[in-house]
Amino acid sequence: MKKIFTVLLLAVFMLAQFSMASAATVAGDAAITAIPDFSRAAGVDVDWAATGMAAGTKNILMWSREYPAAAYAMSECQLVATINGTSDASGTFTYDFTTTALALANGDQIEFTITVDTDDCAGAPTTPAADSVMGTSYVDINPVNGIKANPPSTSGVPSALDTASCNTFEYWSLVADDYFLPAGTVYSGFDKWVTHVTGTFAPPAPEGPTSNLLSWKFTFPATASGTWSASATAYDMAGNPINATFRAAVNVIPAELADCADFTDTAGHENEVYVRYLADLGLISGFADGSFGPDNTLTRAEAATLFEISNGYDETLLPTSAPAGCDFTDVAASDWFAGWVWQACDDGFMNGVGGGLFDPNNLLTRGQIVTIMNNVANTAPSGGFLNTGNIMNFYWGFGSPFPVREAAWTDVAVGAYYANPVIEAYGLGIADGTSETTFSPDMPVTRGEFAKMLYRALSIP
Repeated sequence: MKKIFTVLLLAVFMLAQFSMASAATVAGDAAITAIPDFSRAAGVDVDWAATGMAAGTKNILMWSREYPAAAYAMSECQLVATINGTSDASGTFTYDFTTTALALANGDQIEFTITVDTDDCAGAPTTPAADSVMGTSYVDINPVNGIKANPPSTSGVPSALDTASCNTFEYWSLVADDYFLPAGTVYSGFDKWVTHVTGTFAPPAPEGPTSNLLSWKFTFPATASGTWSASATAYDMAGNPINATFRAAVNVIPAELADCADFTDTAGHENEVYVRYLADLGLISGFADGSFGPDNTLTRAEAATLFEISNGYDETLLPTSAPAGCDFTDVAASDWFAGWVWQACDDGFMNGVGGGLFDPNNLLTRGQIVTIMNNVANTAPSGGFLNTGNIMNFYWGFGSPFPVREAAWTDVAVGAYYANPVIEAYGLGIADGTSETTFSPDMPVTRGEFAKMLYRALSIP
C-alpha cells in the first residue's frame, strides 16, 4: 500500500508540474504606461510596454475587472500581442468591453493589469493576483449637453433657421458634460469641438475649439452659391460625441450675399459681427456721422428704447402718458425717450431706481443689463424678436436646471439684485465676465457689449 501511495503521489506531482509548465507567467516586466482616466462603455485605449522577456514566443495579456471584484477572471482576459524572439515590446491596445463579461454602467470603476504568459487567453494562462492593479478608468457614457444657437430670427419656420439675414453672422454653441446630470454623476469633462462644413468656400476657423463655448463667425463672399451645411461635434474626455447642426443642406439665398449694415468705426472690433447683424435687422442703429461707437456707453433710456424695438414697438405704438406705476418724476412727456421708458416699465422690463425716479440719463451697468434680460425672460413680451423661441426665453425663461457654465465671481455678492441674473446670463453664454473671477456688475456696459449680449439672447436654438 505504501508503494502504491508513493506512485500516486508522484503522478499527482508530475501532473501539477505539467499544468504549471503548460501555462505560466514567464520572464519579463509588463506594465500599463498610460490609460485614460475616463472611458466609454464600448472600450478604452491602453498603452502598454513589456521588457526583459526571455527568448521564444510570449503572449502579452491584459485583464480587467469591475471594482471591487475580488479577483481577475478568465472572461476578462484579452490577447494584446504575441511576441516571438523579442525582449522588448510596446504599443496601444483597444480593450473592447463588448467582448467581455463586464456589464458596465455610468460611473463604474474598471481596474486593469497586464501579464506575460506562455499561453494566450484561449489556452490556460495564469490569472494575475488580485492586488496587481496597474491602471484604473471610470466609465462615462453620457455625452456633453447644452445649447446650440443660430442667428436671431422672428420666423417660426424651422427651415428659415438655415438662412441668415446678411452675409456676416455667428453660429455659437455652449456645452458642459455635467449639464442636466443629477448631482453625484460621474463625468469626464469637455474635450474639444470638431467642425464640419460642406459648400463652395472654406469659412474661417471657429474661435474656442478647445473651449466649451464655440463661436463660429461666417462671412459669405459674393461668389458663394449652391448647397451649404454647417455643424459641429462636441466630445467629452471619454470620447462621447454630440452633434450640433446649425445649418442643414440648403442653398445660399441672395439675402445672405448682401453686406450687413456697416459703420465707420466697427471694422476689426471684437463685437463687429453682432453690431452689424443687429443693425441689419433694425434692432440697433448708429449715429448721424456714420459711426456706431462700439466702445461708447449706453444710458438707461437708450436701453429701454432698444429693448422695446426688439419687442416690436415703434414710436406710433408707444403710450403718450405714463401707465399706472410708471409715472417717474424725471421723465417728462416732452422727453424723446418718455414713451420708450413708459413702455419698458409697463412691460415689466425696467423699474425705477427708487424715490419716484427712473434715472434715464445715467449709464446702464453690466449688472443692470442682465437684470433687464432676466425680467424679459420671465415676462410675456408682446412681439418682435423678444417674442420668439430665442435663447433667453427657451432656456432662461423656462428655467434650466442649472447654468451650462459656472464661475466663482469675487465681485458678485450673494443677495445682490443682479446676482441670479449674472449667473443665468453667464451660464447660458449670453454674457461674459471681464476676467475669470470678475463680472464687473457696476461697470457701465458699452454699446458693443450690449450688441453681443442682445445677439446671443435673441439667437434661436
